[in-house]
Amino acid sequence: MTPTSYRNQVAQLAKTNVLKATEVAKKINDPWFHAQAWSHLARYADEPLPFARKAAKSAAEGNDDYQRSAVRAWEIAALAERKLFEHARRSLAEALEVAASVTPVSSRAESLVLLFQAAFKISKQDAAGAAEVLRNVCTSTHWRSKRALKDVGMMLSGERPPREFFW
Repeated sequence: MTPTSYRNQVAQLAKTNVLKATEVAKKINDPWFHAQAWSHLARYADEPLPFARKAAKSAAEGNDDYQRSAVRAWEIAALAERKLFEHARRSLAEALEVAASVTPVSSRAESLVLLFQAAFKISKQDAAGAAEVLRNVCTSTHWRSKRALKDVGMMLSGERPPREFFW
């Protein structure tokens, strides 16, 4: 099976059988999908923090700063959904710091939009902080930067609801 298939299995199993989902998650050898799988477990397990820590550790093993930052959005969203807001904020701060240096700028914008969306699950104020980072480090005229800035501005103003792409 592929890392994607295993991750999808974990996403389904985590809702009803954390033990079995954990066994499947252990089979994933790709840091991106591994981090997502642990994040799904953090969303549903009785004790979410150990799984969130595993998600963060897996994310840190990503191939580049994009992978190391963007995939943290799943962990942050899971922590926020579990009302573990301070843990989510710490993870968000760590991820934003890494995301701010992602190259190229188009990938930086994509990573920051994912983190912005996860931050919205914590609070609108946290989302505004993530948006500020985006505004400060995505000043390029690249179309992805422009789109990110426009979308984030519209979501913050309420013109468009925050999107949930992956979680």
